[in-house]
Amino acid sequence: MSKNIILCWVVRVTMGVLLAGCQVDSDDVQQWKGTVKGPTRLVAVIGSDRYPDELRTEAAMAIVEMDRSDVDALATLQGALDDLRREDPAASEMIVGGMIPRLKALLSEEPNENSRLDPAQVRAKDAAYMVIPYAPEDSREDLIRSVVGWYAADFEGRSLAGDYSAEQVTRALGAEAAGLLVDALHEKMPPQAMIKIAEIIGEDGDPQTRERAGKRLVAIEKDMEKAAFVKWLAAQIRASIEASGETADAKRVNALALFNRENYINQGALPAMRYLGDEAVVATRLLGIADTKPGANDTKAWVERLNARRATALKALEGHVTRAHLNRLLSIALDSSNPIEVRDYAFDRVGDIRSRKAIPRLWTLVERQGCTAASCSAAGKLAKRLRWRAGELVLSLGGPATIEPFSQRLPASAGIQYEPEELEGYATRMSQMTPPPTSTVMVLLDSQQWWNRVVALRYLERRGGEADIPAMKRLMSDEGEVSGEGWSELNPPVKTVGQVADAAIKALRTREQGDNK
Repeated sequence: MSKNIILCWVVRVTMGVLLAGCQVDSDDVQQWKGTVKGPTRLVAVIGSDRYPDELRTEAAMAIVEMDRSDVDALATLQGALDDLRREDPAASEMIVGGMIPRLKALLSEEPNENSRLDPAQVRAKDAAYMVIPYAPEDSREDLIRSVVGWYAADFEGRSLAGDYSAEQVTRALGAEAAGLLVDALHEKMPPQAMIKIAEIIGEDGDPQTRERAGKRLVAIEKDMEKAAFVKWLAAQIRASIEASGETADAKRVNALALFNRENYINQGALPAMRYLGDEAVVATRLLGIADTKPGANDTKAWVERLNARRATALKALEGHVTRAHLNRLLSIALDSSNPIEVRDYAFDRVGDIRSRKAIPRLWTLVERQGCTAASCSAAGKLAKRLRWRAGELVLSLGGPATIEPFSQRLPASAGIQYEPEELEGYATRMSQMTPPPTSTVMVLLDSQQWWNRVVALRYLERRGGEADIPAMKRLMSDEGEVSGEGWSELNPPVKTVGQVADAAIKALRTREQGDNK
């Protein structure tokens, strides 16, 4: 800048640096983007009605376009608009209204050849979001669409770009912005991006938006199962292989396409549904997948893929099941032809429902013998695991009234085995009951079955008090032998109920000392 131009500037305390008696034009505004005092001068132009509206708008855009590390451009612009809105609200709306077409044009530009984010475009996005409150009311929706649409065009690549993330923007703008993200969902998008969009919609969308998103996710998952989606994946994989200089073998490409399809479903569509599981269409679809058994002639690979889907679908139903789903979930959990992972997640969902109506159908598993000292086949180990699973569930659902029948229904055949973790699990469930069932559990100290006595001791270890120690001490001389894997691995190893009693008393006293402190 020449000396003559510099001399034209005077300092005014209330408005920063303003031009006095000199002509300011577009060239000056553009030049100031790179000078030390330029930001202050641009703010002055924005705040003065002596300049044409077009020039004031250009000054505002010049602040957005500044590529400088020494200036917080957005804070500078926001401060200028705040000052102007206090003095002349119509002028601030006018300037932002003039900025909108230019901001939208920047946001609509195609990515560069390297698909890297253009810093100027990111600044424009941040500015567009920041000026929404200053925009004319009839232009705000259009501006919101541009900002959210910019994220949606490449959610994975853009969601964290700039000063404001997609999540911050959507949550600040509310249901309207969440609704715009529904249209961004499609089957070819990266799985993690799909999950994040579903999370945002599930938390911030209104009922209509969540319903629409739920239907969209179900449609996407179904599209992923179609041959056309596998064909698209195969084309992507083939291109990637050939780009690396290798030969794209058709069999290998197809196998990779099928594998990746399952990733899109199990790591994208189904986990995304979890955030919209309250929608009837989503819950119905997830239950339908969980209840789909492989055919008798299906290949091993397909059976494994399908069962992985079933388990993922049940996992996605967490927190979204009701009593209307109980019988169907119980049928999945109790069906011995289902793999254990599927059954485990079905049991989890049965537990979520918290209905005592499940208990009658669970008793058959509680009564299963499992392993004995003489035999512990694979079937026996499975029966033992299911007994433990069902036993904890019965206690959780039934409460104190279930303790006595539960202790009587546990198998008591000769040589029956119970691992320490299983009995710990039962004791833990009892200790979590409200009110504490101490009087009921105390009766088990006199049970003829060693495992019931151990459960009672472990319960008192957690919930008993000093007054219960005399009753526990009576069992320190109990020579009843424990039986099952894991007892010898404890520290110290345990062989008798008496040793369990000794350890439980010590643990109770340690707990009480800690409580007193």
